[in-house]
Amino acid sequence: MAPKLILADLDGTLLDEEKHLTPRSRAALERSAAAGAQVVIATGRFFGGVPDFLKELPFLRYFILMNGAKVYDRQTDSVLYRSEIPLETAQAVYRLLEPLGCTVDCYQNDRGIMPRKFLDRLDYYIPDPIVRMIIGPNRAPVDDLPAAMAQGGETVQKMQSFFPDLAVRRQAAQLLSQQFPQLIQSISLPTNLELNAPGATKGDALAALCRHLGLDLLESAAFGDGTNDLTMIQKAGVGVAMANATPQVLQCADLVAPSNREDGVAQILEKWFPQ
Repeated sequence: MAPKLILADLDGTLLDEEKHLTPRSRAALERSAAAGAQVVIATGRFFGGVPDFLKELPFLRYFILMNGAKVYDRQTDSVLYRSEIPLETAQAVYRLLEPLGCTVDCYQNDRGIMPRKFLDRLDYYIPDPIVRMIIGPNRAPVDDLPAAMAQGGETVQKMQSFFPDLAVRRQAAQLLSQQFPQLIQSISLPTNLELNAPGATKGDALAALCRHLGLDLLESAAFGDGTNDLTMIQKAGVGVAMANATPQVLQCADLVAPSNREDGVAQILEKWFPQ
């Protein structure tokens, strides 16, 4: 049976390597929605970082954002679910990571903020120009991130770092596991590390959205490639890993789609919702 709820990650999943939505993928999404399926973007990005060409699709109503820190209904401009990192924890995480030679930024109040010293050297921290295109324009520069977070409120939606040296990422992950075991660690881009509050996973957000819509999890299908997609791949009725997915995602998926370079999401949707 075709799913009633379809969740698609963006980077490495629905979008191609140039971060575009191909005509074939757009047509597959439109055909799925026309057949009655609820199509949802499930991304590590905040809403302002979702490309305009996706926001222009009228059938996209619900968005799982920042790895599940927020489920947003744009039709009613309401938040259906949220889970955020306490300010004191976020500030302590910054103090741990900042000396390690990586970037540290965060999402707070639905916007990205990053210390100016990292933004000014973004080409060093993030060599990939396509990834820089995602990060740079979507971060407001600040001089003191802990102070800026304190000014922004009592919680932070997500934290993120980029590592020029992946050995340092492994070290950082170990330190974070020891000192902040409650935080959810995940990876969505080749050199990043993301941190979320307990409950802020795409799987938790999927479950919350199903409750809101009155659907069983078995009626959903989820597409992803990174470890931040792992929980929704596991919880969905059909978990679909892209061929380019991490080994952990490939291992737990019910189905493997062709890669994002081959319109893999579209190829699966075309089987469920043929022309």
